[in-house]
Amino acid sequence: MRDAAAGLATPVVSALLGPGSGDLTAAAESALRALGAPVPAWPSWPAPGPAGRKAGDGGAREPGDGTGEPGGAATAPPATAEAGGPTGSGGTARRNGAALHGLYAGGTLCAEARLVAGTGRFTDFGDDAYTRGRAHPMIDPTLRLEALAGVPGGDVALLDVVLGHGADPDPARRLAPAVAAAVARGTAAVVTLVGTEGDPQGLGGQAEALRAAGAAVFASNARAARHAAALAAGAR
Repeated sequence: MRDAAAGLATPVVSALLGPGSGDLTAAAESALRALGAPVPAWPSWPAPGPAGRKAGDGGAREPGDGTGEPGGAATAPPATAEAGGPTGSGGTARRNGAALHGLYAGGTLCAEARLVAGTGRFTDFGDDAYTRGRAHPMIDPTLRLEALAGVPGGDVALLDVVLGHGADPDPARRLAPAVAAAVARGTAAVVTLVGTEGDPQGLGGQAEALRAAGAAVFASNARAARHAAALAAGAR
């Protein structure tokens, strides 16, 4: 594919996750620069309290700062896996005593977050193994909520929320109380929020509801993964 793209008159920006590749935020920024379009400041909503004061990439660059640096290149194991360990949804991948639990509805976002974070146990709840006989987790969050309830205090939970038609009309209605309960027992919550104000759910309202529940919310999945990994490493 790269060889074919190299021979085209039209510039091609690849967004292929794997060794030597950047994250999807970096690819989007590259495409914008190729078009001569401005790179936005990807919005984020810091968590309330001390953890929120460290919101960002845990020391990594802010996407859109014009550096052109790719983010989070790493190897590409299966989306549901623990770095250096077997697949599964439980978690004992610990850095400085904290485990990172990736609880995802989107398979591509799950794979990207695992690559960027470089640690943790990630589960794609949109995989066929979890959707037989039940709705996709973008519509029915039951299994993810159960998994979030099982994340121990002191660990980090990283989730994605995807807005739009064909998704839960108000995902924060059920997720925010579950996040609040997790935060109350000492779990750090980080959310990737994918959507726009034009979506039926409304980006800003969903972000504020999740932030009020105690989560750090990011429009960039790569930034969310870096922040979650930094929290797991003891940055908070």
